[in-house]
Amino acid sequence: MILVDIGNSGLRAARVHVDSPSPLLKVYRLSWTAAVSTVRKASPEQEAAPDLRWCKLEDQSAFDWLVSQFGEARGETWLVSSVQRIALEQLRKSLIASAMQPEIQVVSYADVPLEIDVLSPDRTGVDRLLAAYCAYRHVNDNIATQQPVIVVQAGTAVTVDLVDAAGVFLGGSIMPGLGLSLQLLAAGTDQLPWLGNHLVDAQPTLPGKNTEQAISAGVNAALVGGASHLVQRYRHEWGKRLEIPVVVSGGDGQLLIPYIAKPVELVEYAVLQGLGLIGKRIPKAH
Repeated sequence: MILVDIGNSGLRAARVHVDSPSPLLKVYRLSWTAAVSTVRKASPEQEAAPDLRWCKLEDQSAFDWLVSQFGEARGETWLVSSVQRIALEQLRKSLIASAMQPEIQVVSYADVPLEIDVLSPDRTGVDRLLAAYCAYRHVNDNIATQQPVIVVQAGTAVTVDLVDAAGVFLGGSIMPGLGLSLQLLAAGTDQLPWLGNHLVDAQPTLPGKNTEQAISAGVNAALVGGASHLVQRYRHEWGKRLEIPVVVSGGDGQLLIPYIAKPVELVEYAVLQGLGLIGKRIPKAH
């Protein structure tokens, strides 16, 4: 089975064994820039890695490259979580054009085995729900008394959600993520440069001695300050439970861990892991 997490500025895909949907095997990634207009600003240099390809969202060859990494997976199911419709269609085209004869199944909120206590469950990002399910299982699978969990996803957007002890997704909060903040800062100003995510350290120089250092310090403060403030509010206001565990995931999760009071744990690729957990529960399409 191939698991695919399509977000607003990137895609993550990994193969798992059908009989044991965890741990993930090697994760391959596509990354593109979120759809924000940056007039007269140079795109930042980006990190490079053998399993990562930077591309434009419309670049079909990048999706062909991703599919080719799983060339031995003929006839296997591709289980997909998507919040980006264009990228989903690009992936479909590449899969259909391949010789793999895949079965493509796109999950929805109804496939996630959590009760969802929000006003419009169908409008809640399925990635948030999958990460919440992964976090809830991660915290509670090996303990007798079930606990609530706070789930922080640090991606294009940063979401801070709450699942209660009974496994009910109660909703949460959404704020701009690191890359989106850097891009918006460049797009909304005349002279500030557009920095890449990798230029923002976990503890940037303060006070910043040039524009780049000042941007790094400010965007980092907004990210970690916002997330840690929300965690603190949940812990103080929801049942007065200061010990509620926090599970952090997403590409910028490492930046948040030092600033969130324990108990806190980093769980990589929570959306993919959530997909793996529900993979056996979803009947095959025919």
